[in-house]
Amino acid sequence: MTYRKIHCFSSVFNIDLNMWKPIEWQDFISIETFPLRQFLLVFFTSTSVIWFLQILWNRRTLYKESFKLPGPFAPPLIGSALKLSGNSYGLFASISQLFDQYPRLFRVWFGTRLFYAVSDPRYFEILMNSQHALKKEHLYRMAEPVFGQGLFSARSVPYWKAHRKVITPTFNQKILNGFMDIFTEQSNILSDVLEKYAGKGEVDVFKLFSSCTLDIICETAMGVQMKAQSTESRFAEQLEKVLEIITIRIFNIFYHWDFFFNLTPLGREFRVAGKELRAFTKQVLDQKKALKEGRKTHGLTLESTPKRLAFLDLLLDINDSGEFKFTDEEIMDETLTLLFAGSDTTATVDSYTCTMLAMHEDIQEKVLAEILDVVGPTESVGLDHLPQLKYLERVIKETMRLFPIAAILVRKAEENIDIGDHIILKDCSIVFGILNVHRNEKYWPQPNKFDPDRFLPENASAIQPGSYLPFSYGPRNCIG
Repeated sequence: MTYRKIHCFSSVFNIDLNMWKPIEWQDFISIETFPLRQFLLVFFTSTSVIWFLQILWNRRTLYKESFKLPGPFAPPLIGSALKLSGNSYGLFASISQLFDQYPRLFRVWFGTRLFYAVSDPRYFEILMNSQHALKKEHLYRMAEPVFGQGLFSARSVPYWKAHRKVITPTFNQKILNGFMDIFTEQSNILSDVLEKYAGKGEVDVFKLFSSCTLDIICETAMGVQMKAQSTESRFAEQLEKVLEIITIRIFNIFYHWDFFFNLTPLGREFRVAGKELRAFTKQVLDQKKALKEGRKTHGLTLESTPKRLAFLDLLLDINDSGEFKFTDEEIMDETLTLLFAGSDTTATVDSYTCTMLAMHEDIQEKVLAEILDVVGPTESVGLDHLPQLKYLERVIKETMRLFPIAAILVRKAEENIDIGDHIILKDCSIVFGILNVHRNEKYWPQPNKFDPDRFLPENASAIQPGSYLPFSYGPRNCIG
């Protein structure tokens, strides 16, 4: 019980014994006796101001250095997030516009995070070769629920280095040559499928190429015949859905918050599709392990098994050799990563190549003439033919210049990196404008013209190092 005095002393010696009486809590703290609302307003305002000033003070070096570079207007706390919002097409257009507006190097604040955007081949060479810029940016975590810590999405550099060192030998030429009959068989099926669309108007070739490349990569990576070209494939459907959702999420800043994304219908679709892909891969892995144990039981060795080994088999053999020990989850991560990297990216390049050939009939005729001359009208393409298809190779290279698989790459600086005329600060992100450099007239005369002869041997010396990066560059380039 709390008491208060309600009468003052009438005199020093005259004290009223009834001068104390109980009060209620509402009387003790009331709007009339205490300005609660005003106090709370002042308290929260002061706290917010102090918090904001503390952020500014702790990051003063970051802000000071960033102001030395040009870049779009960036209000405190939100940065240029509003400018870089919208659907994938709008966001990509905004980013491309910024690269055009601020050549070579500029800064972008995305919320409270500082991004350095570079579009200079010299910076590419320095940064992509730096041991302090090998870490993948935080955005790559969006692929982790499906692809885990595979080579594509692994953000721990020591982890990535250990896996890359062990996996690289599995991509040697001898192993790849052993899959030539698979390439030929699936390509012939694709040719028959395309024949059905001849003279019938427009067709989405990407979907057709995706089915073909998925059939190839499933058989070479897992030893499984998916038959996506001839039948409806649930696996192909879910893989396509996963890749589509990841793309949507990357380009929509509101989906970057895991909690919000997981509550959306898109988030639920992503979880379901991802679980199905991993469940199927786990089933194949368990079957492979059972077959391997059976082979050991009957005393069969690798040499006594004539059947070619898929990527998944090779990882299991690495485990047996004691050279490295993969967990089941890690094998699934790397296998699914290879499925994505080997199907979607290849289908993208194939689709753009065919589109360019359709748009440039003179170049199409040259490619056809070369194939007929080297391979012949009826024979299938063999290993010995590939090195002789020089013009086709130049066509593919020029296609990847105009349409690189990764138009933008993002890394994170783990230490300060000196690039000559500026310092990339530790813990900041680096955006590489690959497409902007590939289509920059400073490095490519008439950059928007489709000209395969740019890659003639006599013109190769004119290509500036770092200005053509279809498969990234440096230690963390594309493995295959």
